[in-house]
Order: sequence, then C-alpha cells, then structure tokens
Amino acid sequence: MDEIKDRRYIKEIIREYNARFASWGPSDSWDLDQFKTLENMIFELTNTMVSANTLKRFFQQRTGNPQLATRDVLCRLLGYTGYIDFVMKKTQKEEPLPASTDTADRPIPDIVQAPQETPVTPVKPKSRRLIYFLIALLLLIGGALLYTLKISDSYTKYQLSKIEFAASDTKGMNPLTVTFSYDIPSGLLDDIQLIFEEPNGDTLSKKLSKPVGQVNATYIFEGDGFCHLQYKGKTFKTIGIEIRKPGWSVFTRNERKGIFRTASIRQAYHKDGYVSMPLDSVVPEARPNHLFVSYIFYKEQLVNGDNFMLEARVRNSALENAIPRSDVMLYILSDSGRHGFALNEAGYAYIKFISGEKTIMGDEYNLSSLNFNASEWHVMGIRVENKKSAFYLDGKRIWNIDYNKPIGEANEIILRFKGCGAVDYVKLSKLDGQLVYEQDFNEQLP
Repeated sequence: MDEIKDRRYIKEIIREYNARFASWGPSDSWDLDQFKTLENMIFELTNTMVSANTLKRFFQQRTGNPQLATRDVLCRLLGYTGYIDFVMKKTQKEEPLPASTDTADRPIPDIVQAPQETPVTPVKPKSRRLIYFLIALLLLIGGALLYTLKISDSYTKYQLSKIEFAASDTKGMNPLTVTFSYDIPSGLLDDIQLIFEEPNGDTLSKKLSKPVGQVNATYIFEGDGFCHLQYKGKTFKTIGIEIRKPGWSVFTRNERKGIFRTASIRQAYHKDGYVSMPLDSVVPEARPNHLFVSYIFYKEQLVNGDNFMLEARVRNSALENAIPRSDVMLYILSDSGRHGFALNEAGYAYIKFISGEKTIMGDEYNLSSLNFNASEWHVMGIRVENKKSAFYLDGKRIWNIDYNKPIGEANEIILRFKGCGAVDYVKLSKLDGQLVYEQDFNEQLP
C-alpha cells in the first residue's frame, strides 16, 4: 500500500472518530485530557497501550507515516478487525472506473514487427516423463500435508469451541469455596488443566481425570482471584473470583502492570479524621501513572440493590497523590450488577454512569460544566427506586437512568480513586430514611 493511499485512509480514520466523538468537537482541537481519555478507552477495550502523545500526533497530523500498530488498534476500536479490514471495506465502497472498450482512440503503431523465433531445444521423452512424475509427486505430498494439517487444526478448534466451563457463587467472604463445572471432548482431556490463582499470586494446577464433571476449589486470600482453563499450557478461558472479608479493606492496583494488593483499612487512617492510603504503603512498581486505590466495604445482604440511598464525602487532591484528571468513583454492587458513577476534573471518564444493564460511556457526555474540583471535599450520592436511578453531586441531581434488570441484594460499596483519594464518611439508608449503615472515619474501627 503506497504512502499516498495510507494518508487518505488515515484521514478516513480521523473522520470516523470525529463523527463518533462529535461531542468533543473536531479532533484538531482536542486537548491532552481528551487524548488521555481515549488512551484509557483503547487500553480497556483492546488491552493495547497507545500513549496520549502518540494519539495527539496521529489525530493532529503531526507525523508523516504513523506506525501500522497505531492504525491497527484505532481501527479495532471503531469495530473493524484491524487496519487491513478498514482499508478493504473502504475500498469496496469506492466505485471502480469502467474500463474503456472503444478502440477508436487507441494509437495504431506504424510498424508491427514479427517476433523473432528462438530456437527450442527439444526435451527427451524420458526426461519429460521424469519431470512430470516429480512435479506430480511433490504436489501430492504437499497437498496431503496441507490437508492433514488444516483438517487437524480445524478439528481441534472445533473441539475447543465445544468446551463448556462455568462456575457458581464466584463472589463471597473468605475462605470462599467455588464449584467449577466442565464438559470437555475426551480427545482434548490429556492436554487440559485448571490453574487456580489466588489474589496474592499463588497458583495450583489440577489435571482432570474425566471429560465431564465438577471441581471444587477454596480461595483463602482476600481480593480478586481466577481460575484459568488451559490447553497445552495456553489459557483460553478464565473465570474471575471475588474473595472478600467482612467490613472495610483497601485495594491498590496498577492494572496495566498487573499489580494488585490488599491492605488493612487501619493503614489508611489519617490524623485529621478520614481515610487515605499513604503512598509509601503502596508497592513502588504500582505507584506511577495508573495507580488506583479502592476503599471497599463488604457485607452480605447489605441492602435491597433496587431501593436505597447512598452518599459519601470524598476528595482526591495533591495531598492524596492524585494522578492528573483526579478520577473519583462511587459504586454499590450485588453479585449480578451495580450502580455507580465517575467524575473527574476534565469532565470525561471511561465509564460515566452505570445502573443494571445500562451504561453511559465517558465520551458520550461532557460534564465539565459542573466545574468539578476534585481537590475539594464533595458529597457524591446515588438514589435508586423501582429501577430508576438518580446521581447527585453536593445535593444536586446531575443524571438519571432507568434500567430493566434488577440487581437484587447489594453487598459491596466501593470508593475508587485514580491516586490514593480520601473518604470522610459513608452513609447508606432505605428510601424511608431508615439508616442501614454509616461509617464516619473520625474514629478508627475496632
């Protein structure tokens, strides 16, 4: 593909992004905060890292020939399988020019010279038969190998697609015993194993003795664990496990580096009467750029997740080592769904509002008119009544969502920050005002 065509398709990519993110304005006016939002969206949806500065150079045409990897991942976010797929679909839409069949305009040469004959050396009949035999033999062998490999590979993929792998009760208090059920074609069984991964990184492998059955595994450590189903040492199915302990905990993580730790809430108590995890309590590798700290309260059957009021007083300032944009998030979860919202100083967030099956992505609405200053204390609130959710900031309703699928009994509250953040108090009530749970961090928990 020549460079001129590449530049044309790059402009097509930019045009599609401008249409999709119309609320942001034209891409040549986007600032670094918007490119950081796009960076986060790309990583969350494609698991590929493209820096905000690279995106800025691409969309504002400051690089002559962007790398194929950059073009590829941007096309994937648009719903294409990659850059080649994008080009092919764009090419199919272009009308080809009809070939001319009029010979009247064609120049007629003045002299047509007959080609000179080249003497041909005759091939002996025996040599010719040997050549034909060798060619036929090579074609036969190659065809057989190709057929065997292709059929074998296709059959293996077909068998893998038939595997059933599921788990029940994947969230609960530690120690948590989870039952995994499976149905595996017998021809694959010898190459299959389960890997149970604890939140602290410990792993245990198990070979399966029969093609259909159940396996129990007990997870001890608090946090997020996994069960990986592997074929020939490669993971192709994973089930996440959420192991919680009653009461408050602190989770620190850097998802891009795969670093996750849990800590006691006692480590986060501040002398001024709130909780904020000290940065020196976070492992050094997790601190730069993409550190998230969550303050989590867990209690089974905490409240009816479709009828309640929740509020929390929060802050994410330089004192709490906030990372630029200073994301602040409030969520309440059940085993089957969640309600929550995220705010930051730029007015954009990866997921902005969520209730049940309804999700509003950060690029859909710009909330910069709220003038949200994360360095100051704010009260974030959620009120849910009969599948209608309302979201509040400092007592003012800022958004509504109606949803259809009930989430059932809620059991977890999460206050999450990009950086260490701070929580002053949390209050949960029924709709009639009856207090369900309240925690003021002026005093340490017993």
